[in-house]
Amino acid sequence: MAGISVHALGCRVGMYVANKTVNPNRAELLGYGAEIILGSVFKLVVLFLIAALLRVVYEVAILLFVIGLLRTLSGGAHCSAYYRCLVTSVLIILSLGCMIKVMFPLFQGLPGLILAGVLVISFCLYWRYAPQASLNKPLKSKAIKDRFRKLTLIAALFLSIVSFIVGPGYLISWIIAFGLLWQAFTLTPFGHLLIKKLDILFLPNWKGSELKC
Repeated sequence: MAGISVHALGCRVGMYVANKTVNPNRAELLGYGAEIILGSVFKLVVLFLIAALLRVVYEVAILLFVIGLLRTLSGGAHCSAYYRCLVTSVLIILSLGCMIKVMFPLFQGLPGLILAGVLVISFCLYWRYAPQASLNKPLKSKAIKDRFRKLTLIAALFLSIVSFIVGPGYLISWIIAFGLLWQAFTLTPFGHLLIKKLDILFLPNWKGSELKC
């Protein structure tokens, strides 16, 4: 299995590119970059293939945009290895997409205050906990941390305003709201605990030698 893993493919691509550029000393760095790109592409292919089968491509695409944007800025809980991250993130985003699609007829009839409440709770969590850097990529200074915090709050506020203005009668409003809420939850101690439990639950025997999520 290790011979066909994303890590092994990334290493081979890195070695190939390094040899082609006559700079073999950069093989490890190039391999790490290739591993990230290949891992992301593989994750997206798996996610949208299953989303197409479940007919939640629209929901998943918007969730992925919202969660991906906020996660890039705010950080959040991490799995310990690529395959654990793949299984966990695919299951969570697909579950959220299916839940929102099934529950939308109920959400559609709710007053705008309920939607506003979800958005306010999310924003408060970003205000309290963002940003959070991963252990292998720490924020190097207070200025950088402040910049990511500011960008996180701006992005969360902008998406919240869009969701509220569109209103509770539209599916996209609830997708944005739950995307913001889920990503905010991953910043909390309970979010970290949940991801840690899922990290152990999924693929418990996998040693996780590949890139961290």
